[in-house]
Amino acid sequence: MNPTNENLILKYGEPGSIYPKNFTQSASVGFYRSWKPILIQEGYYHFLLGFESYLEFQKKISSLAEEPVGVSLSLSCMVEVNVAGGILYHASRIHKENHNQDQNRDTLTQEVLHSLWDGFREGNSTKIFAVGVSEPGWETKLRKLSSTVREGKLSGTKSFITNGAEADAIFWVTKSEEGNPIYLVQRNQKTNIQNIEGESKNPNQTIEESFHTDFTPLVTHLKLKLCEYPIHPEDMILENYGKLGMELRLKELLSLVSLLIGKSKKVSLENESVKVEREKLTLWRDNFLSQCQGNPDTDFLLSGFPYPTEGLLLALSQHWNLGSPKDLKSVDSDFQLFVWEDQFTEYLIQKKKRKLS
Repeated sequence: MNPTNENLILKYGEPGSIYPKNFTQSASVGFYRSWKPILIQEGYYHFLLGFESYLEFQKKISSLAEEPVGVSLSLSCMVEVNVAGGILYHASRIHKENHNQDQNRDTLTQEVLHSLWDGFREGNSTKIFAVGVSEPGWETKLRKLSSTVREGKLSGTKSFITNGAEADAIFWVTKSEEGNPIYLVQRNQKTNIQNIEGESKNPNQTIEESFHTDFTPLVTHLKLKLCEYPIHPEDMILENYGKLGMELRLKELLSLVSLLIGKSKKVSLENESVKVEREKLTLWRDNFLSQCQGNPDTDFLLSGFPYPTEGLLLALSQHWNLGSPKDLKSVDSDFQLFVWEDQFTEYLIQKKKRKLS
C-alpha cells in the first residue's frame, strides 16, 4: 500500500472525471494510459519487478477497486500484470536459462525483453501490453487456434484483447506443429487500420475494432485481424504458451477476489452480513497467499480453487433483496465481472471436481 494508506483514486483523481488531476484529455491517450504513470509511481508493478509479494499486489488492487472508477482501473492493471506480465516473466526466465544457445538471436531477444520490462519501470515512456488468446470459435481450446506464422508472416484474428485498444504491443498466441508460440505484435496507436513502418502498406495487413463491455466500461477491448503481418526471429517471446495459460487465468480469477473485496467495501459499512462475509473472504485470501513464496504457480493456485466468493456475493444480493447473485448486475453492471463464468472457468471447476472425486 502507499505510505499514507490513502486510496489512489481519491489521492490523484479529479472529482467528476475519470482521469487524474491536471490531465489534459486527448483522443490519443486513453483511460488506463492516463493512470499508468501514477500506478508505476505508487508501486503497482513492484510484484512483477520482484520488489514485493503477490499478496501485496492483491491488497493494492483491492484498495483501488473501492472507488467506482477504480474497478475498471484495477481490472486493466491486474490483467496487464497477471497475463502480459506473466508471459514476460516466464519468457525472461526461460531466456536466461537458455542463454548462449544462439548468440545473434540471443542478443536481439534480450534487447526486446529489456525494452518490454521498461514498460513497468519508473522514468520511461508509458507503454501498455496486452495479450491475444481468444479467437472466434476456439472454445477455449488452444488446439483450435487458427493464428499461424508461415514463411515469416503471421495471420489470424483475436476476438477479445483486454486493454487492446490502448496497447502499444500485443503478445499474440499462435498455433504450430510444436505448440503455441507467442509473438510480439507492435501497434500504431494513431490509426484504426494499422501499417508496420518499413513494411508493406497493404491496408488489409491489420484491421481492428475496439469495443467496451457493459461491466467495467472504461476498460478497452479489441478485435484484431492480422493478414501476413511480418514476423522476425526476435519477435518470438515464448516458444509455447501451453500450460502457462492455466496459471495466468487462475491469477485473473484470484485477482477478481481482490476486486470484489474492494468493490464491496462501501456496502460492508452499512450491512453487517456483507461486512462479515467480506472479512471472511479477505482473511481467506490473505491466509492463502501468505503460504506462497515468490510467483504463484498453477498447482498452488489450483489448490485454492474455486475461490470462495459465494458467501459475499450472496450477502450482497440479499442486501438489495435480489433473487440471486446473478441479479447483482441490475444494481451495478460491474458486478457482472464476479458472476460471469467463461468456458475455461467452467473447465477449471470440472477439473478440480475430478481431482477431488
